[in-house]
Amino acid sequence: MDKRACRYDFTKSKVHIGDKACGWECIELHTSHNLWIRKSKTDGYFIRECFPVNSVPNKNANYEVILK
Repeated sequence: MDKRACRYDFTKSKVHIGDKACGWECIELHTSHNLWIRKSKTDGYFIRECFPVNSVPNKNANYEVILK
């Protein structure tokens, strides 16, 4: 697997609601994935993304919101 393309890292410990990693915050736990939220560079907008269970976003999980 290309390490530059992977947007998350697996952890040995469980992820809990409120955990933070690289500007992301976990807001929901599901059986196969967790929902994370991050404030976007545009004021008033948030980015929501699902990552697998027992994983946290890393520095490659960065997004830009482009408004037209």
